[in-house]
Amino acid sequence: MFLKLKNVISSFFNSVLKNQRLNTYFLFFIISFSFWFLTMLSKTHETTFTVPIKYINYPVDLTEVVRPTDFIQVRAKASGISIISFYLFRHNPLILNYRVANSQPIPNGKKLFWIMNSKRKEMIDILGSSTEIMNLTPERIVVSFANKIKKSVPVILNQDINLKQTFWLTNEIKLNPSSITLYGEENLLDSINYIMTDLLKLNEVDDNQVHEVSLVLPDGVKCNTNSVLVELNIESFIEEVITQEVEIRNLKKGYSIKLFPREVRVVLRMPKNKHQLLKTNFLRLYIDASDLTDKKTILISYDNLPERVKVERIYPNYLEFLLIKE
Repeated sequence: MFLKLKNVISSFFNSVLKNQRLNTYFLFFIISFSFWFLTMLSKTHETTFTVPIKYINYPVDLTEVVRPTDFIQVRAKASGISIISFYLFRHNPLILNYRVANSQPIPNGKKLFWIMNSKRKEMIDILGSSTEIMNLTPERIVVSFANKIKKSVPVILNQDINLKQTFWLTNEIKLNPSSITLYGEENLLDSINYIMTDLLKLNEVDDNQVHEVSLVLPDGVKCNTNSVLVELNIESFIEEVITQEVEIRNLKKGYSIKLFPREVRVVLRMPKNKHQLLKTNFLRLYIDASDLTDKKTILISYDNLPERVKVERIYPNYLEFLLIKE
């Protein structure tokens, strides 16, 4: 069928080109049609525009009961040029913001709605300033929402962070926020105890850094944020080895104890500005002798450790002992 139509049209144009009289008539027809078309474009016509709608800032603590309309019908008077321009070129949608919508409470939820007459200015911006809007359909757009269940859970950083040699974290890695509020169905939230982040991979870190890392949210769960800030506080450290005698605490009356060895080596890490602490007897190494039943060795503990000073290792960490009843 299409081939037949193509042949008919081809035959017609070939005849026009071969026939001088038809050629002249056709030229006048084209000129007349052009004048008519330009006249029609300059006139004002009544028509209906279909304008798409884009909803933004969806409320994370609510769930839609019924999906809202995707477009609005605008009855308007406009020039032919404006009408053709609207259909030939892609225009911006009407933006409806949930955050500034009117609100009406309903049992176990709320209705959010917009009065379309209040959106005439935005509609003129979309259709063109020469357009005269007659009416908008629907006059109100209403979206009914039901409340969601909410639950607060901690955020766990998924990280692969390697610090440069002789550098360490001044304190624990900080997450902001460290916990988030999730919204969703109750049976789904009951199975979630924490939320992981995307992998934060860093190598050779030697200075303070802040990174924004996305959250990995399960399907069907909403949250008021999609990312957290990860703060790293980094400083250089020094490593020193000291020899320290081990104290004996909580030994029962009527007993004495001998430790093998009595002095141990301690590897300490600290910031450079804490080096003067090595001149003081700040560290206390001890064993707790309150319960030595059925033990052959005893663990060394320590206290009185200043802030930002770390015991890297104690050698030996366990001591042999001889318990003597006096």
